[in-house]
Amino acid sequence: MALKVGLVGYGLAGKVFHAPLFPAAGLDLAAVASSDSAKVLADHPGVTVHPTPAALFADPAVDLVVLATPSPTHPALMLEALAAGKHVVSDKPFTPSAAEADRVIAAAVKAGRIATCFQNRRWDSDFLTLGTLIKSGELGEIKSYRAHFEFYKGEVGDRWQERPAPGVGIHYDLGAHLIDQALQLFGLPDWIEGDLVIQRAGGEIADGFHARMGKGDLRIDLFGNYYAPDHSTRYAVHGTRGSYMKRFMDIQEDQLRSGMTPLDEGYGIEPQDRWARVTTYDGSAASARFEPSLPGAHQQFYSLLREAIENGSPPPVLAEEARDTIRVIEAIRESSEAGRRVTFG
Repeated sequence: MALKVGLVGYGLAGKVFHAPLFPAAGLDLAAVASSDSAKVLADHPGVTVHPTPAALFADPAVDLVVLATPSPTHPALMLEALAAGKHVVSDKPFTPSAAEADRVIAAAVKAGRIATCFQNRRWDSDFLTLGTLIKSGELGEIKSYRAHFEFYKGEVGDRWQERPAPGVGIHYDLGAHLIDQALQLFGLPDWIEGDLVIQRAGGEIADGFHARMGKGDLRIDLFGNYYAPDHSTRYAVHGTRGSYMKRFMDIQEDQLRSGMTPLDEGYGIEPQDRWARVTTYDGSAASARFEPSLPGAHQQFYSLLREAIENGSPPPVLAEEARDTIRVIEAIRESSEAGRRVTFG
């Protein structure tokens, strides 16, 4: 029988970024915790709708809980789900603090259940392509890594993401993806310099983000902001043998917003005009080409999680990895507030 999922929250994240991935991963959506049962049932007739997360956690039909809820709620809800004997996925950020992440990790060990974080952008088309090139050695040893996650949201909206609270701000939102990807490629840095700023009129949370990290002679620069009407810059990666230059974000978010799912033909496939330009140097001459993008596959997170639950293999994102991302975010905030480099270890 397919693994049964209970989804907590049916806003944009639950409706668009999580639920459409389940069928392609061999998961069944069994229940949703939402105050708007009509909205849920319009999309998923026959699904049980619970009025509260606690009611969903008590549902014996649910094996895996997925939290698509506001960031400040993640630690308490994960602890409650684990205490009820459920495996649990938190949308990013995993927790507002590393100390809270440690408590969740300890609770998961005690319960004998998996706690993980939905770092879906490990399965972005461009990141998969870049990782393959780095692993193959074609780019040589990476010396400079620059990644952007930016778009335009010039007006401050009336929503929880714009109000000060634990785990809220661009460093926890877009930054969590950028940091997780960098840690996957290079591991923890030696030092961190962070700059967080409120740039929009009337803003109350950090909406400009720049993190600079060093590991040996490697330099890592991560950028995020909400004032980017031309948000086409994505990667500029340079190694001892080659460069990877990429424009435009992965296509999966746009596809999911339009109603596509991983079961549809063409899902995750980038058109040729979005391919990266790869330039390699053989010691005497440079040559350039456009590198076909590997298919994006956000559903792979849930496929691998299902295998971990059923077979005991490692989950796709270790809770300790999710905690390290939060540790880096905390160091970025410390550096920004103190105006100095923070040693990391």
